[in-house]
Amino acid sequence: MRTLLPVRREFFRLLPPLLLLTLALPGVAAPLPEVVRAVLQQHPDIHSSEALLSAADERIIQARSGYYPTVGLEAVASDSNDEQFGTPLDRTTRRSDAFVRWNLFRGLADQQTVAAAQHEREATVADLDEAHERVALQVAQAYLDVFRLSQLLAMGDEYLAEHRRLNDDIGTRAELGRISVADVEYVRSSLIQAELQQSQLRGQLRGAEQRYRLLVGEAPQMLSEPMVASTPVDLSLDQLMERVLMGNRRVLAAQERAIARGEEVGVAAGGLYPSLDLEVRRTLSANIDPVPVTQTNSSTQLQLRYQLPLGGGSYSRKREAVQRKLAAQAAVDIELLRIQGEVAQLWSNWQEARIIAPRLAERVEASDRVVSAYDLQFSAARRSLADLISARGDRYRAQSDLLNNGVDQSVASIRLLSMLGQLRESLLTPEGVVQAAGK
Repeated sequence: MRTLLPVRREFFRLLPPLLLLTLALPGVAAPLPEVVRAVLQQHPDIHSSEALLSAADERIIQARSGYYPTVGLEAVASDSNDEQFGTPLDRTTRRSDAFVRWNLFRGLADQQTVAAAQHEREATVADLDEAHERVALQVAQAYLDVFRLSQLLAMGDEYLAEHRRLNDDIGTRAELGRISVADVEYVRSSLIQAELQQSQLRGQLRGAEQRYRLLVGEAPQMLSEPMVASTPVDLSLDQLMERVLMGNRRVLAAQERAIARGEEVGVAAGGLYPSLDLEVRRTLSANIDPVPVTQTNSSTQLQLRYQLPLGGGSYSRKREAVQRKLAAQAAVDIELLRIQGEVAQLWSNWQEARIIAPRLAERVEASDRVVSAYDLQFSAARRSLADLISARGDRYRAQSDLLNNGVDQSVASIRLLSMLGQLRESLLTPEGVVQAAGK
C-alpha cells in the first residue's frame, strides 16, 4: 500500500500564527517535482552517464564485429632479381588482389567478448539510473534543507517578537517600580540569546540557499514540504532489505560488472587455443614482366594456427582476468554490506521518528497551554520572570522539534526510496508527490 509521508495536518495547525501567515503569502511556489525535472535535464552527472552508455553501445558493436569476416584489397608493386630455368632475369610485378578472411574458431573468445560488452552495458544502464536517483536525492535534500531552515527562521522570528514584547512589558513594569532592575537585565540577556540563535539560523539558511542555487541554477522560491508516496512505510526491515538488495542500482551495476569480468576470463583464455581461419583470395589485376611460368588467379585457404608467445604472457593475462573477476565479486559484497548497514540504521531512525511524532505534537499543545497559564500567573505574581521565559523557550523548542521530526521523516523516506531505485519515479509521476501547501 502506498501512503503519503509528512508533513501532517496537525503539524500546520500547531504552528505559530506568523508561520501560517508566511505559508499563506501570495506567490508562486516551487514544487519539488518541477525542480527535480529541471535539474535532471542539465546535470553533468546525467550527461556523463548518458555518454558512457553510448560508449557501451559502441563497444557491443565492436565486439559483435568479431563474428563477421574481413574484406580487403591488397596491391603489390615490386622489382626483383629472379632466376628462371637457370637464367637470371629482372622481374617487375604490379598486382592487386581482393580477399575475404574469416576466423572460424579461437576458443569462443568472440562470444565471450560480446557477452562481456553486454553485461558492461547493463552495468552502465544501472549507473545511469543510479545517477538519476543520486541527483534527485541531492535536489530533494537541498530543497528540504532550505525548507527546514526557512521554517525554523519563521518560528524564530515569532519567538523573537514575543521576547521583544516581553522585554518592552518588563521595561514598562520596571519604570513603574513593579519589578526589579535585575529582571530587566535577565529578559534583556534572554533576548540577546534569541537574537544569536536567529543570526546563526540566517547564516545556515544563506549557506543552504547558496548550495541550492548552485545545484538548481536559480534561487529557491516559496518552498513547501513534499508528501512523497512511499512503499517502505508498510514494510518490515527484512522486507525492505530484500527489496533494496534487488532494486538498488549500485548493487545491480556491481553485479553486472562482476559477470562481465567473469566473461573476460574466457576472452583471455582464448589466446591459449589454436586459431582456425578461412581465406578466399582472387586476383583483380596482374602485370608481371617477364611473365612467370605459373600464376595464381584465385585461391582458398583453410589455416589452423597455434601460437604461444614465450615468456608466459598468455597465461599471465588469464591469471590477471581471474583476479579482476575476484576483485569485482568482492566489490559486490562490499556494496551489499554498505547498503545493508545504511538501510538498517536509516530504517531504525525513521521508525523511531514516526513513533515519537504524535508525542511531539502533544508536547507542542502542552507547552502552548503552559505559556498561556504562566502569563496569567505572572500577572497575578504567582510565577517568576524566569518561569515565563523558560516556558516560552520550551514551546519554541517543542515547535522546532516537531518541524525537524517531520522533515527528518521526509528525508529518511526519500533516501530509502533512492536506495530502492524508486525516488525519481515517485517524484516525477503525478500521483507520486502531493505538495503539503496545497492540502
